[in-house]
Amino acid sequence: MTGASVNARVALFTGQDVGFQLVEGMANRGDIDLFVVTNRTARDDSYGYRSAVDPCIARQIPLRETSRVDATTIEQLASFSPDLIISAYYPHIIPLAARKLSRIRPVNVHPGLLPAYRGKFPTPWYILNGATEFGLSIHRLDGGIDTGPVLVQRQYPIDPEETGHSLYRKTMDCAVTLILEHLDDLLADRLKDRPQVGVGTYYDSIERRFPINWNMSARDIERRVRVHAKPYFPAFTFVMNHLVSINRVRMFTPEEYTAQGGGKIIAVYDDGRFVVSCCDGCVMVEDYEVCPSLPRGPVIRLLRLAGSCTS
Repeated sequence: MTGASVNARVALFTGQDVGFQLVEGMANRGDIDLFVVTNRTARDDSYGYRSAVDPCIARQIPLRETSRVDATTIEQLASFSPDLIISAYYPHIIPLAARKLSRIRPVNVHPGLLPAYRGKFPTPWYILNGATEFGLSIHRLDGGIDTGPVLVQRQYPIDPEETGHSLYRKTMDCAVTLILEHLDDLLADRLKDRPQVGVGTYYDSIERRFPINWNMSARDIERRVRVHAKPYFPAFTFVMNHLVSINRVRMFTPEEYTAQGGGKIIAVYDDGRFVVSCCDGCVMVEDYEVCPSLPRGPVIRLLRLAGSCTS
């Protein structure tokens, strides 16, 4: 911590890259005393997220490294006596016993324009629903999931090529900016509560694996491939006992195409790209891997044999 006088005490419940960035941003101000509740996970390493644990250790910031809010966490939080509790991509509900220790009613930042896109897994559903924008909300914490009054909301564009992972990282970066931009207003408790209006939408799950159903529409296949693209477990199919994991496709219908039913390989190109029919057209498969691994030549021969292609 710096030698500057402390004006506010913030307890930050957080995880993943959001936590790393918020700890750095708040600690750099010099007028905030931090207590951080987080834990390092295998996901951090797998997906390249920086853990909030590291800047806490480097800056000697009080840290409770735990996967749940237990009695010890609440005891340490009470001793810290926070002015404000902020939850930012923290994966658990913060219990009332912890929330009531905050002098100012606690807040959370969520990647949804509440009440739309509540739940644990809103981000992939923006892509699956064909949305062109995503929202962020800073809202009060209550006992529900993303149900508290809203303080701040903002919308951001979604790139047409966005993958599930790249969009999730974008929401994290934007969430950090939004919290830091409004931090003084939050600490002064001068933002007006606005009750959520309407039923909204709720997304609590997404399939962990997606074996491609070629009888789906080309648009739906393209969106699901984007959602599951690396570094997640990619969408996949089988070609003559070879697993083919697919990271990118685009909707594509050759002029000579006639309806052939889902899953028919109708063209294979010398550069390795290939075209597969679906219920309403085709997709061009542009980025994929074959397992067991094969050089390009044998891959092309495999694909042409599977589809009886001569292109």
